[in-house]
Amino acid sequence: MTSKTFSRKIEAGLQQTYRNLVLQKRRDNEMLIFSENGQVQYVDPNSIDM
Repeated sequence: MTSKTFSRKIEAGLQQTYRNLVLQKRRDNEMLIFSENGQVQYVDPNSIDM
């Protein structure tokens, strides 16, 4: 497996994981929580385009 193929597979897996996380948070009606520049950010998952 080449480095490029491996990178594509990793990227596809990360995108699928992100999508699953957003869908789960929408189902459970919970906020997404991120850290940005040391500050905690709360994001409504319904405001994220899929």
